[in-house]
Amino acid sequence: MFRQLNEWDRDTIFEYLYRNEEEADFIIGNALQFGIMNRSNILRCGDYFGYFEGNTLKGIIAFYNLGSCIPHYESIRAVPYFSHLMIMRRFGMLLGADRLVRPLFESVRSYKSLREYEECSYYVNSDLNPFKLEGAEFIDVSGDSDINILSFVRKAYLQGFGAERTIEDTKLLLSQKGEQEEFIILSIDNKLVAQACIQTFTDSTSQVGAVYTLEEERGKGYAKAVVSELCARIIHKEKLPTLIVNKYNTPALNAYKTLGFSQRGDYLIIRLNS
Repeated sequence: MFRQLNEWDRDTIFEYLYRNEEEADFIIGNALQFGIMNRSNILRCGDYFGYFEGNTLKGIIAFYNLGSCIPHYESIRAVPYFSHLMIMRRFGMLLGADRLVRPLFESVRSYKSLREYEECSYYVNSDLNPFKLEGAEFIDVSGDSDINILSFVRKAYLQGFGAERTIEDTKLLLSQKGEQEEFIILSIDNKLVAQACIQTFTDSTSQVGAVYTLEEERGKGYAKAVVSELCARIIHKEKLPTLIVNKYNTPALNAYKTLGFSQRGDYLIIRLNS
């Protein structure tokens, strides 16, 4: 059976998600904060669909208002159901564990226009080696931040991740981040130079993301410092820091490894012309 999931499926959904906590962290974080029912004004709300074998939930696929599609399944028999729905739906990004996303993308690629195919690694940090910079100031960001901070975040998403947003879109994105999803900017000598945030979380993990440094300020350890700060905050909450990094981004890989990160699995981020 394949059907749309609803709020009354909540216990079944979270039982499934926490069986697969590490691979399903994005879905967990969104569902914890915003529920299962879609609200169109909430970027990280979406439509959730479930694949069942008998009475057992064996797969979930979510389509978020933000434009992303995130699947997870325990049974390969979910793939045809997910694929058919993906062909019918519009979305700009497909992401998740490589072993799950790759078969789905292969089954729908002739129906979708590929923009970028990014092979990544999933990293965890069980033993943080902190990195600090003299004179570093960390600014906590929210939707109420001043225009200079919002402009920096807008520029970071555009230049770092190809996500074009207005200032108002940026304010909305930040205003809908939860208490556990800290967003910080590193300031050096009163200049905003780097950012990072907690982009999703579960009961035991927090995932670092949106890491960006101004192009003219790279190679000075700024990204390393801002990630180290977030990791320290995560560990203070007795959680495990995680992150996703492009397999071919050697400077980032080296920085994360010196902080104590190690690879746990493979990840795919596929951007489409929706």
